[in-house]
Amino acid sequence: MKTNFLILMSLCVLVFSSCSKQPVKTYKIGEEAFGGIVIHIDATGEHGLVVAKQDQVTTSPSMNYYESLDVIAGFNEGGAGWRMPSKDELLTMYSMKHSIGNFRNSTYWSSTKSGSLNFAVFFGNGFTMTVCNNVSGNCSRAVKDF
Repeated sequence: MKTNFLILMSLCVLVFSSCSKQPVKTYKIGEEAFGGIVIHIDATGEHGLVVAKQDQVTTSPSMNYYESLDVIAGFNEGGAGWRMPSKDELLTMYSMKHSIGNFRNSTYWSSTKSGSLNFAVFFGNGFTMTVCNNVSGNCSRAVKDF
């Protein structure tokens, strides 16, 4: 009986020791991940926001807000889940534009609404404005939560 108990205990120790957790991947701002560049992380470093490395919509060919949404919805660099950034996310991108790179001196669409208009940010000086959704000529850069 004592032998069976020792064998059972040894098996339990073996099973539990082989079930050790894998280390959790954490991220840093500025790091490349998920097809983009990390611009925000939570306190754990495990979750955050990445911005695409390039614009999905540029001033040529020019597209309105709805056309830009369609282009971003089809973007899949590093996997699905890309979306139009909010105004605050766009302002974060503007504050980091030199370290992220490849931004134009142009206006970028945000998903944040003001009535029937959308907020946009001019990347020449960070000026925030509201723009009619049918206006063409603004750029778009996608973001993705992770």
